[in-house]
Amino acid sequence: MAAPSFSPKRMAVLTAVLGLLSLMPPLATDMYLSAMGDLARAMNASHAATELSLSLFFLGLCVGQLLIGPLIEGYGRKGPLLAGTALFCATSVALPMVQNIILFDALRFVQAIGASAGMVVGRTIVNDIYTGKRAAKAMTVLVMLLTIGPIISPTLGSLLLGRFGWESIFVTMALIAFAALILSYRLVPETLPAESRSKRPFREGASTAGLLLRHRGFLIPAVVTGLIQGGMFAFITGSSGVFQGVFGLSALSYGIVFALIAAALVMFGQINSALLNHYSPEQILNRGLPAFVASALLVVAVSGTQSIWVFAAPLWVTIGMVGMLSANAMSVTMAETRGKAGIGSALLGAVQFGLAFAVSSGVALAGTSTALPMSLGLLLPAGAAALLWAFARHGQLHQLADA
Repeated sequence: MAAPSFSPKRMAVLTAVLGLLSLMPPLATDMYLSAMGDLARAMNASHAATELSLSLFFLGLCVGQLLIGPLIEGYGRKGPLLAGTALFCATSVALPMVQNIILFDALRFVQAIGASAGMVVGRTIVNDIYTGKRAAKAMTVLVMLLTIGPIISPTLGSLLLGRFGWESIFVTMALIAFAALILSYRLVPETLPAESRSKRPFREGASTAGLLLRHRGFLIPAVVTGLIQGGMFAFITGSSGVFQGVFGLSALSYGIVFALIAAALVMFGQINSALLNHYSPEQILNRGLPAFVASALLVVAVSGTQSIWVFAAPLWVTIGMVGMLSANAMSVTMAETRGKAGIGSALLGAVQFGLAFAVSSGVALAGTSTALPMSLGLLLPAGAAALLWAFARHGQLHQLADA
């Protein structure tokens, strides 16, 4: 299939809309972090039960991407995107009306399935249009736009919580999703023509998924991507308990600190864009993963400190490394999809959020009476990612050997 041609202006607009769509998951996870306690009291539930809604959201993103992948290969990119965004909007409206934590958690799982559409389609459209370093740069822009969610969401959620109550957080999600739905309908093009679509998308999708999962050039960078991002989900899950519980911050102060740390994703994303002018994504991973492990190790080393800034400084670097390295790992993975970008994107997302569910659940179960569980949630996936990538290099896998 010939790559569609877009003017630079139209590509910038399209990337912005795809970035907005990618904001759905971080908005749905980060905006209500400061409201966990209020939500637990409103539902007469434990804090652990409300944290489970976060873990189930990650699981829903995993399942949703496995569903969306075949759909966008059989029915094009745009239709499933609009349907998923509409589902996210509808569940966001329903969630404030629920008064039972079990039903609330179930709806969060469904909401995540809708949110997954924007993530899968965004990566797929980038792969439809670009290759090589240009794809890595476009993916970096998406990741940088994606970071707007973690930067603004906790503070916005805290302000909404203090002024209007926890229900207003989900109403705001619905309004943002509705705006994204309208913009997608008007501005996102169809990049998969009818003649290139699968006749039996789920059967062919299962076959393609099997081939990709047996292809180590795809599987290893996909798992590395998921492990890198696992640290971010450890931070998202544990940060409220650590900064509000251990360090005693108010909801608003926590939102501000969370935003400052998440801002590292933008800064390191800009550094990555500059590095891509001189190095390949593989070379950046070769040199960046050891630095990622070192910064995460430092977070563990200072996890017992009483100073919030001593703890936050290495955490800031570690979270920034997540943004820089994950964009490159995604680009390497998507380059190995062998003409089936939709299924490849879905598998990549499923791996990411399957690992996110595992890391998030581990941090939630370990508790947040100290900062150590969250810190280990950063270090262990980082170490595993570095070891796996080193194995890939020394095993001289296709397109993974050092350039």
